Amino acid sequence: MIKVYVPLSLLSAGLRQVGFFDWLSPYLSPFMKFLGLPGKSSISLIAAFLGNVYAGIATIPSLDLSAREITILGIIIGFSHNLLVETGILMKLRFANIRITFFRILLGLFAGFLANLILPEHFSGAVLNPFFKASATVDWYNVVMGIITTVLQIFILVFLIQFLYESLKRWSFMHTVKPYFNRFGSFFGISSGGVVPWLTGFFFGIVYGSGIMFQFVQNGVVKHKDAALITIFLVLAHAIIEDSLLFAIVGGNFWIIILTRVGIAFILLKILSIGNIYKKLYILGSAGEKENKTS
Repeated sequence: MIKVYVPLSLLSAGLRQVGFFDWLSPYLSPFMKFLGLPGKSSISLIAAFLGNVYAGIATIPSLDLSAREITILGIIIGFSHNLLVETGILMKLRFANIRITFFRILLGLFAGFLANLILPEHFSGAVLNPFFKASATVDWYNVVMGIITTVLQIFILVFLIQFLYESLKRWSFMHTVKPYFNRFGSFFGISSGGVVPWLTGFFFGIVYGSGIMFQFVQNGVVKHKDAALITIFLVLAHAIIEDSLLFAIVGGNFWIIILTRVGIAFILLKILSIGNIYKKLYILGSAGEKENKTS
């Protein structure tokens, strides 16, 4: 995380100082205006698409964006980030193919377009870092201090998420609440065997969720429909709390970002779970091929 965030933060500040963002903005503004974003914010999308969430947020402090613009970026990047690595993992586990990348980008941009239409023109976002202040020129003291404090905030956040994950794994009360989780999963068409990888990925990340799901598929615990539905859901909404809080650190609205991602992901999951509609998305992966081979 530090190897990505620190260099990109310094690079973004340097590019702003030499006027690169001012030069770039007019060329991309015609497209970005449909998302309610200035042309220069495209650098955040590119960084997140090719890198990860940390790469995307590393560019934001240098762009002087409003809470509304950062929130829209958080929504788009939430759906479509770390595309190379996450698509590679899903392809390696044979849960998806390269088309899942374009699906995520298109859905992310569509969500950003809708957010621009629906969100009010002005609302506040709680900037959790006092060194992220809008200024006409680059203040290198604020840049450096902002990087240091943000790295500390991210470290604490990731530590707490990991601690929670390990604590839940050892929580003896889990067997008591498991039936409630199973009923929740059943409403969205996911069997009891698929609930664990589904919720693990939702809260803690696609790497955790897909890893557990791969083991469950190998053991015959997760059905083909489960694998298809969980894959689509997790590429849209994974590590949901951590990712949303990261954008809150740089000035986005946490609740709008998380509720938008969760709402769209769950609505899509419910629609796909009806009958055999989920099979329409076999084009995004090899689950259908596996099903045909085993039938």
